[in-house]
Amino acid sequence: MPLNKKWASPEDFATLFQYFWYRDFPIDQKATGAQRVDWTIHIGIVVRNIADLMGLVTRFESGGRKDAVLRSTDGDEIAIEWEWEGVWGNELEKLKLHKVWSKDKDSKRLLKYAVLITYTHPPNIEKVYSHVTEKWGGAQWPLLLMLIDLEESKIFASHKEFKHIQMSVFDRNGRRELRTAPAFPWEVNGTRWYKERE
Repeated sequence: MPLNKKWASPEDFATLFQYFWYRDFPIDQKATGAQRVDWTIHIGIVVRNIADLMGLVTRFESGGRKDAVLRSTDGDEIAIEWEWEGVWGNELEKLKLHKVWSKDKDSKRLLKYAVLITYTHPPNIEKVYSHVTEKWGGAQWPLLLMLIDLEESKIFASHKEFKHIQMSVFDRNGRRELRTAPAFPWEVNGTRWYKERE
């Protein structure tokens, strides 16, 4: 039996991503030593937690070498890539051309949507949106873009200071902004993480 159309929506994924992103965050204001590999592992854990709450199975490095595919009992539902270097590589193409696995070999099923988690500098945000709009044209399914903007910084071992998570959906109608949230947990007013920084 297929998933309900409203189950595991891009909005659900974005909300869960935001909350799990803050959970077990690899750095704090004193311990700033997380490197690129720590962020990659963190995102992998976030993706697995999201799949678990959605009742889906996570397949890492699957389906033509996607970073992850979330699968229901019927087949692929969500294909995911995460990339430190932005939207300029082949990740969009890989997600757009994903070959959907289904237990029914004759099925013409589509993904619910694809997800790209990546980074950029604030002055490039509009260029990223234009590039994604162009590259995603004609895609068979929507794309959820989780764009983390950052600035160069010597405070952190990665030399990157995260600012915001910009969450948007790209489909036939163009780009629809879901929300923007602080990228650092201690910037979320009223939370225990915010309190801990005082």
